Amino acid sequence: MSLIGVSNLELCQLMEQAFLPDRCVVSCIDGEHLTIQLGQGDSLDDCLTVTGICVHSLTTCHELAALVAQVREEQRLGRSHIPFQRQATA
Repeated sequence: MSLIGVSNLELCQLMEQAFLPDRCVVSCIDGEHLTIQLGQGDSLDDCLTVTGICVHSLTTCHELAALVAQVREEQRLGRSHIPFQRQATA
């Protein structure tokens, strides 16, 4: 479990809501890693896919917010697929 008291399903739902109004699907097939598919508007056509996000690395709401910001930046840059790598914090 990542955030204390938050199940993986709840974590996926929190993240999907964080990307509103864009369409976002967050999945956790193996119970250990998240995959984010982030589209533009209501569509997942030509979406950004982020793979390999370890759920255990998301232990605070600040880390969750930083992840959302990082994925939004990748979307802004026009990327289509990125394996997740945590950026160093200053």
